[in-house]
Amino acid sequence: MNYTNLISTSIPEKDLSEVLSAINFINDKLPELVSLSKEEAIALPKMSKNTIEFVVENLKEAETHPELVPEDIEIEEVKKDVELIKSIQKILVPLKNLEKKLEDSALIAGSEAYLPSIAIYNAMKADAIRRKHQRQKVKG
Repeated sequence: MNYTNLISTSIPEKDLSEVLSAINFINDKLPELVSLSKEEAIALPKMSKNTIEFVVENLKEAETHPELVPEDIEIEEVKKDVELIKSIQKILVPLKNLEKKLEDSALIAGSEAYLPSIAIYNAMKADAIRRKHQRQKVKG
């Protein structure tokens, strides 16, 4: 069998350490971000790309007609949330691209390590069987 090597690289310890430090730096810069459980996330109404336009339009209407805004709604907080979403999206796009590269590279490297390992295992197993048969011939 011919094994194709699609990826041949490593991450030097110094680079790995710097990448992990950069991730820690990003986490430290965003201390107020939260993590939700699956149950909590499922319970929340979801906003899509189309929904953000809905929110922005309603904010414009709220500024034009503040008398119609329910008194328990803080428009400035809604604006703050919209700006947070926009900022997070700017961070998420390159991070998702990096995550995909990491996952795909790990998938390829795993496959490239696993397939030859199966061949090595099978060769060792075949050799053990061959040696066992040879010993039996000698005894018999």
